[in-house]
Amino acid sequence: MKKIALLAAVACAITFSACNNTSSVDKNNDGDTTVGEKLDHSLETAEDHAGHLHAEADQALVDAEAKAKQAQADLDAAIKSGDKKAQEAAQKTLDEANAAWEKTKAAAKEAGQKVENGVNNAVDATKDAANKTGEAIDNAAKKTADKVEEGTKAAERKLDNVKEALKN
Repeated sequence: MKKIALLAAVACAITFSACNNTSSVDKNNDGDTTVGEKLDHSLETAEDHAGHLHAEADQALVDAEAKAKQAQADLDAAIKSGDKKAQEAAQKTLDEANAAWEKTKAAAKEAGQKVENGVNNAVDATKDAANKTGEAIDNAAKKTADKVEEGTKAAERKLDNVKEALKN
């Protein structure tokens, strides 16, 4: 149970530290952080934290399995010795170790799924933000081009007016 609580605490710590991560996002060191650099950084950070959490969950599983195997070995030794009290105590320990192992497996699976979902949601949100930014840039560029075209036409009209005035 303590390991599950520890696993949950580590997951929360990773989540909070990821939100406050201040590492350099500016990969080309030009002083500007582009949308692409932010997207790359978000993906790298999410993958790093997911890998770390998976490693800790795997270690918790290995530890729980080792305790269950040790409890089984203790039970086998108690059966061999013929000591009924030791056998009962070993059986109880084995049952508790197996229950803890099953809970750890379930918690690790659930935590892994939540991490995967969180990473996928973060990736999707980042991609959506990048797409919206790209669309906004396209719209701004189109509006700028339209204004330049209007200015060019107005300048051409004025030039034509000046030519006409000079002819008269």
